[in-house]
Amino acid sequence: MSAWRRATPVLVCAAAWIAADQATKSLMRRLLGIGDIVSMLGGTVVLRPTYNRGAFLSLGASMSGAARDAVFVYGAGVLLIVLLVWAARTARLLRWEALGAAAILGGGLSNLIDRVLQDGRVFDFLNLGLGSLRTGIFNVADVGIMAGAALLCTARWIAPPQATGA
Repeated sequence: MSAWRRATPVLVCAAAWIAADQATKSLMRRLLGIGDIVSMLGGTVVLRPTYNRGAFLSLGASMSGAARDAVFVYGAGVLLIVLLVWAARTARLLRWEALGAAAILGGGLSNLIDRVLQDGRVFDFLNLGLGSLRTGIFNVADVGIMAGAALLCTARWIAPPQATGA
């Protein structure tokens, strides 16, 4: 099977992650302003729109603009290309690996789109927690990246070793 044929399902799933993330961000930007807070389910889910110049938990937000671009735009872009090439060239890619790669690609590309179009910032709006135990503020792309990483790390343990052709 050709590399392009193996990469196609990964790219389609990645596009679905991008669409879901960009749609939720667009909806939140229309419904809520920066600084607005909407608490749901007794505070378990909080919508709190913000722009983040850093990565997860604002890591790197205090770096210079050039350094942030080098890491979060160019560095992330190179890593996403490497991941796509790996997925396309791996002849015995497991379904879970394909799904993990797609989730990381979709989430990473969607956040990269934000950074390119919004002056190096990513739009975040979700906050989860119970009582004082809370997550940082994140978005759907971040869920894809984290879920994809978990799938890639555990794929060989959760699935029998068989190729998908994906």
